[in-house]
Amino acid sequence: MAENAPEAESGRPAREPSRVLVFTGPKEGVGSSTLALNLALAWAGSQNRRVLIVHMDPLCRTDMAFPLGLNPPTLASMVQLVGDNPTGLGKLLKGRIPFTQWGVGLLPLAAKRSEILGLSPQVISQILGSLAESYDLFLDVTPFFPMQIFSYDLADLVFWTCLPQRAHFEATYNLFQDIKALHFPLEKFEIIVNSADLPGALVPKEVDRFFGAMQKKVLAYMPWEDLLPEYANTQKILVVENLQSEWVKTLRILLGRTMEIKPAVKSWDSFMAAEEFGEGADFLWKPQGGGPAVKSATAKPAAAAVSSDVPDFWDELKTRLHKSVVAAMETERIRITDDAAHNEENRQKVSSIIENFLQKEANLPLSRALREQFVAELVDEILGLGPLQALMRDPSVNEIMVNSYDHIYIERAGKLVLLPNRFRNDEQVIQVIKRIVAPIGRRIDESVPLVDARLKDGSRVNAIIAPLAVSGPSLTIRRFSAKPFTAKDVIRFGSVSPEMIEFLRSCVLLRKNIIISGGTGTGKTTFLNMLSNFIPEDERIITVEDTAELKLMQEHWVRLESRPPNIEGKGEITIRDLVKNCLRMRPDRIVVGECRGGEALDMLQAMNTGHEGSLATIHANTPSDAISRLSAMCLMSGTELPMSVLTDMIASAVHLVVQISRFSDGKRRVTYITEITGKEGVQVHTRDIYRFHQVTVDEQGRSIGNYTAEDYVPSFYDEFKLKGMSVSREMFLSETTKKKKASAVPPVAPPPADR
Repeated sequence: MAENAPEAESGRPAREPSRVLVFTGPKEGVGSSTLALNLALAWAGSQNRRVLIVHMDPLCRTDMAFPLGLNPPTLASMVQLVGDNPTGLGKLLKGRIPFTQWGVGLLPLAAKRSEILGLSPQVISQILGSLAESYDLFLDVTPFFPMQIFSYDLADLVFWTCLPQRAHFEATYNLFQDIKALHFPLEKFEIIVNSADLPGALVPKEVDRFFGAMQKKVLAYMPWEDLLPEYANTQKILVVENLQSEWVKTLRILLGRTMEIKPAVKSWDSFMAAEEFGEGADFLWKPQGGGPAVKSATAKPAAAAVSSDVPDFWDELKTRLHKSVVAAMETERIRITDDAAHNEENRQKVSSIIENFLQKEANLPLSRALREQFVAELVDEILGLGPLQALMRDPSVNEIMVNSYDHIYIERAGKLVLLPNRFRNDEQVIQVIKRIVAPIGRRIDESVPLVDARLKDGSRVNAIIAPLAVSGPSLTIRRFSAKPFTAKDVIRFGSVSPEMIEFLRSCVLLRKNIIISGGTGTGKTTFLNMLSNFIPEDERIITVEDTAELKLMQEHWVRLESRPPNIEGKGEITIRDLVKNCLRMRPDRIVVGECRGGEALDMLQAMNTGHEGSLATIHANTPSDAISRLSAMCLMSGTELPMSVLTDMIASAVHLVVQISRFSDGKRRVTYITEITGKEGVQVHTRDIYRFHQVTVDEQGRSIGNYTAEDYVPSFYDEFKLKGMSVSREMFLSETTKKKKASAVPPVAPPPADR
């Protein structure tokens, strides 16, 4: 802390870090404020430390002002002292907060309720952080759940006070379940039973039995004290006036517990509760109904950040608890199913089991954030895909690549990122792979070390293990958007211009055969899916894919997916088999997810025999490469056709090639829209209709360029008019040509002046 350094340099011992104690309970009127007041005076007097009592109360009550001899109307509040700048308050506030002769001061949040709207969790924590440089903080917290949770994050110890009534104990039990679900260690909480000897009170034996079920013991049973009500009205404090009372003697138990605390070094500008409740002061006024609610135990943000700074015992603890949790699941008959709602219920049950085991780990040096991370990781490991599960919930992750157990990459926004996530060992990676492929009827082992599969959410999976994978088991998951991208989306992403989309839409309606070409990961399938949605609803569409990924919006749609051979090498159904078969299914349109081999010949034959308007993707880097690859794949069919015949088929069947490229900044763009115009010998002729021209790269490494027409009107332009479609010739002119035409138009003569 800031005050510690000068003391250390001058030879004086550095000031011990400030203690932060919270006094609260399940309901109002339990006596927590009285405990805070008396313990503050006892602590300040016995330890020669200054104590600041902070009223964490949105109702702006100042109950302790009268016994401390302070005047509430003149009492400074946090809002008044801070103004607009909550930073650097340690020395500025000295002298402005009134302190009594006992070394105890008082600070409410605000003088009136309307002022609290200017505070937020972040501002309050910064203020308290500055105050902690000079004082021990005793937070008198209203029994209001959001305010309590916020205060627990700041506390070194929580004195939880309740009366010896069953309703108070049941409320305590329910609140402690929520506290556990929020990953607070219960050892941070000490239970105080106040007025324990009143007539009709539950006896300590019954109370101990009740809290024993929660694995908690009562720290102290405070007796009833007749002088407390009298002193509350006469400006007297019991710990000052009557040190020999039984109540004060019992208070020494709390004093001793306070001495045992080893204050934690806090980062006052980052508390989980501040993030849970968000910005603004709604957390003060609106509990679960109207305002931001506290996160549940399992509700993690989609792109939750995973801390790589975990303690050394992390994996050992996880391995040890894993066995215990699985055994507890067997006892409670928790079963994993395909029902999403049931699995979410399972996650909550398993999280509760893990948290109960963590509560038994005494003095576990984990912050609440690390406890939450630990529970989430272990739940994902037991019920899901381990360190990949959070990534599968993140919609911004396009691809997950496990190179080895300790090297996990993702692609986000076109960029590859190495994550701190890791598996424990190769065996855990193999178990996750088996968990992925088992529900879809696949297997992977030494006899079948390679598998291609599709998850139920449409994600494409490739896994390979030893002996083929030398550096350890490898896993690749290609993910697709739950909602297919529309034309507006790809325009918004800057992947294509509006004119290009309008032209392609017209070509789909005109039933032109289109090949989408691009490298791996350029978005060919996504673009194909978008184009296919331009197909009219009254046409029958049959899609043929190696792994079903397309998500068409039309109802009259039949999906066909190839099948790999079984372990005996039999039963394989190839893409080519499906293309041949779909010709017998009366298709209006054939959409082939990806041409990789001999099926290219069957597709070309289909395009040439009345199945116009077909769409397909192909791996190639340029439109001319795409034509060459088509020729090569046709030769892979085993049919001995001369090259001149193949080029004839390509030139007559394929009308357009749409080339997609991924740039160094991760941006995916349509770089060419090219028409196949004919052939000469074995040479296929093409003309570019649209292109993307990269101009430069900016300081952030982003590629900058523009889309432009190439001053070429497609040879089939007249067909648009025959189909009753309005397509302007102007859309095929470059901006330079348009400007030249505009400047060449003679000026219009003005009308003659009236005589």
